[in-house]
Amino acid sequence: MKSLIIILLFLLITNFEFLAQTDTTIAGLEEVIEDLIEETDEDVDNSDLFETIEEAVKDKIDINSADLEELLRIPLIDFHSAEAILEHRNKFGKFFSINELYAIQKIPKELTDRIIPFVTIARIDFKEEFAIEDPTLFQSIYYNSRVYFRSRMISDLQLREGFKNERFEGTKLKSYNRLQIRYSDKVRIGFLTDKDPGEKRFDDFTSYHLLVSNAGILKSLAIGDYIIEFGQGLAMWNIYGFSKGADAVTPVKKRARNIIPYTSSTENNFFRGAAASVGLNDFILSAFYSKNKFDANVDEFEGIILSTPLDGLHRTEGELSRKNAGQETLFGGRLDYAPSGRFSTGLLYYKTEYNYPFEPSSLFGRSGSEFNYSSFYYDVIYENFNLAGEFAYNGISAASINHLILRITRDLSLITSIRSYPRNYFALHGFGFGERSGATNNEFGIYNGLRWRTPFGLFNFYYDQFKFPYSTFGNTLPVTGNEYMLDLTSKPFRQLETRVRYKHELREVARVFEDVRRPDNRLRRSIRTELIVSPSRDIRLRGRFEYSHFLLKESGIREEGVLVFQDLRLTTIKDLTFYGRIIFFRTDSFNSAIYEYENDLTGVLTNLAMFGEGVRWYVIARYRLLRTLAVSMKYSETYKPGVSSISSGNTRIDGKLDNRFSLQLDLSL
Repeated sequence: MKSLIIILLFLLITNFEFLAQTDTTIAGLEEVIEDLIEETDEDVDNSDLFETIEEAVKDKIDINSADLEELLRIPLIDFHSAEAILEHRNKFGKFFSINELYAIQKIPKELTDRIIPFVTIARIDFKEEFAIEDPTLFQSIYYNSRVYFRSRMISDLQLREGFKNERFEGTKLKSYNRLQIRYSDKVRIGFLTDKDPGEKRFDDFTSYHLLVSNAGILKSLAIGDYIIEFGQGLAMWNIYGFSKGADAVTPVKKRARNIIPYTSSTENNFFRGAAASVGLNDFILSAFYSKNKFDANVDEFEGIILSTPLDGLHRTEGELSRKNAGQETLFGGRLDYAPSGRFSTGLLYYKTEYNYPFEPSSLFGRSGSEFNYSSFYYDVIYENFNLAGEFAYNGISAASINHLILRITRDLSLITSIRSYPRNYFALHGFGFGERSGATNNEFGIYNGLRWRTPFGLFNFYYDQFKFPYSTFGNTLPVTGNEYMLDLTSKPFRQLETRVRYKHELREVARVFEDVRRPDNRLRRSIRTELIVSPSRDIRLRGRFEYSHFLLKESGIREEGVLVFQDLRLTTIKDLTFYGRIIFFRTDSFNSAIYEYENDLTGVLTNLAMFGEGVRWYVIARYRLLRTLAVSMKYSETYKPGVSSISSGNTRIDGKLDNRFSLQLDLSL
């Protein structure tokens, strides 16, 4: 124990490079996230996406040793750009600097800007650096180990109704603590605790994992909490997946990472047990087992699961009664075959059992306590064509999705994707691409996307046609719809960037006319303009104007909304980064709400609905106290002058003001 303390103290004093790199890459991650997703019509916390991107920053790809498969794990990179990196390396030798990527003419500069945070050049061999033939255990641990610790506290400054009427049993504080230890690229250990406002225990949710990688034929061994990504996500995927976004081509096709540790604080849809994969020539054989509990409303008299809440909240007596009431036991295996970077295929099978059968919520809802899934995926690249897809079977019906990606030139790429998710197909652990991101049920759609680099800027366009053949929770009738988006990003000067986006969505919704329920056409349109000015590397100004139009054609209901914001990112003071934004908004109601992702503490990503009339502003300060320790703080405030209360139910706030303070510590050893 004494030796371990000495090692940690020595690392604290001397090893600081990751934190310094993080300070310079956080700003770049914001642009990557904006390309991967766009504002959805849901007021949700998408921090799991940030976790995925942040893990990719920690697991940087070494461009001097990576093969094609490893390069394709870089977010936003396409096959031909990854292949161009290999061609450059084979022709000119190893890279001396990651900035050498800008010299590859086959890779556009703006794409290089996006992938730089996710690549590295490995340090020289240990023996060469220290001239030591047989390093001691202490020297090996010092050189190859990394320790990351994050602690976050968030608190509302106003008192919500649940605390006033004492229905919430805990305190207002939201806390999050995560410890990760990495030894080279071989071993990863992680532990996490999370507490939501109103919960009593600081460890209301805990997660832990051990991952061993690249040990001979053992590709990976996960013990504890983990997730599995397979194919295009129809049968098994992460708890979060990219969907339609500002990049109309790249995010549509998923890139599976097989077995990965679970590092999120979302309290559902992950596995707890063990999983392993071994490599045999061009084959990878994997097996997995999980026994995990989840929140469920259970009718113990009937012995059935009525519903499975996904919010992870345990604040009231009723919410506590459903905590870990359900239990899932799952086992299965998969076989992947990848003889080259241009071809891969695989088979998956798993069986899952629950402690109680499900009560179906609809005619085609899940019922019973045992389920079997099998799936097949393929991915073929031939010259400039890429065909990829998946077919999954749940014992009742089969779902499928197929992509065709065509690269016409370096500057022009097209994609067509066809998805078919039958009404009686339900994905217990899937997350397929679609209009209802992740639903993977009761949907048929055809998606066409285009990305074109022109002399005027980068142009993205997609057109998505979809229909829901059977009634859903929100619509009691079958409905159809379509959506398209045009996005143009241009950079007329080095210090100036402009963005223009138009989005149009037409969808049938069920409404009551003269006591008869029938479809109505709902039209949502929005136009957004942005101006980004960067007079220096240390200053960035960003302004946005967005107009929203909402129309129910048959009902004659018409609404409008406007949002304007201005923000500032400032890093001129040594070791201090400052963010600030002020937002003015006015909409006729929630129907015409305008959603905006905003900067937050590292690891937090929220999509807020701005509706009604008011102003919101926030400031963030990130300061590096030591070379290994950073402190971040955020204060946010929303003021609505025309209301007497904000929100409803137990989360209601009396008054016109909703404000919050957040504090976070990041330690890197």
